Amino acid sequence: MFRLAHVTDPHFRSFTGARLKDFFNKRAVGTLNLLVNRRRKHRMELLAALGEDLRARTVDHLALTGDLSNVSLLSEFEAARRWIEALGAGPADVTVIPGNHDAYIEEVTASGVFERLFGGYQRGDDSDSGGSGGRGEPYPFVRLRGDVAIVGVNTCVATHDLGAWGLVGPAQLGRLEALLSRPEIQQRVRVVLIHHPPVVHRPPESRNLRDRDALVALLARTGAELVLHGHDHRDLRVTLAGPGGTPIPVVGAGSASYAGRPERRSRYNIYEIDGRGITALTYAHDETTGRYLEAGREVLT
Repeated sequence: MFRLAHVTDPHFRSFTGARLKDFFNKRAVGTLNLLVNRRRKHRMELLAALGEDLRARTVDHLALTGDLSNVSLLSEFEAARRWIEALGAGPADVTVIPGNHDAYIEEVTASGVFERLFGGYQRGDDSDSGGSGGRGEPYPFVRLRGDVAIVGVNTCVATHDLGAWGLVGPAQLGRLEALLSRPEIQQRVRVVLIHHPPVVHRPPESRNLRDRDALVALLARTGAELVLHGHDHRDLRVTLAGPGGTPIPVVGAGSASYAGRPERRSRYNIYEIDGRGITALTYAHDETTGRYLEAGREVLT
């Protein structure tokens, strides 16, 4: 059995080393929202507690599906990397993709700072699949772990507005279809990591994946055994149709740092993959005990 942990939207907060000129852009509005609103909702002590709980459980791999930061500051990325390193798992056992908050301004996406800092956690095992270990574009990439193929997709762009929408783009969609269709990948349990969900869970349109219909059509042709996403900060389950109507479970997890109501409070998932069978277990922070307790268990396939 392969045990895959899924953590998303931790939103690490740090202003260490930030300069005033770093905020002469979209970051000014985002930081104001962070100081007035989001800092109460996203608590760093919950991330520390989640890390301790995760270290105590037996997992084979960890997937982080984006929004490691709030406004794409270098210090936020570095705080996220320190948290990952403190887990004691090496880069081969952790996979990281970006979220829309990690592509807050064009300067960040153009510099490739996210890929430099987290490149070890994106190193593709196949030289043609992208990633830091492959040729050409960094996304998508594939990491082969026994009978499981972990595929990282990037939906994040600098939007030049206050929207949080995402885009896979025609070129990446083409590479993704080719990758998912390859026999050596198809024979494995294909787990696709993506930040924005491929369906609309919440309005408005300014926060959703713009080319979701193209992605859904692609998955209908190629299939996948599991799609994991973040972005919406809540537990979500839908099913897409793969080839011949074969169901594809699509699972969204709540934010790792959220301090709100029990049904959304800091949480993560573990997927037990046994052959083609997949069971999802949700662990959520219990404010009374301070522990992460099992909050849900569902057989997906």
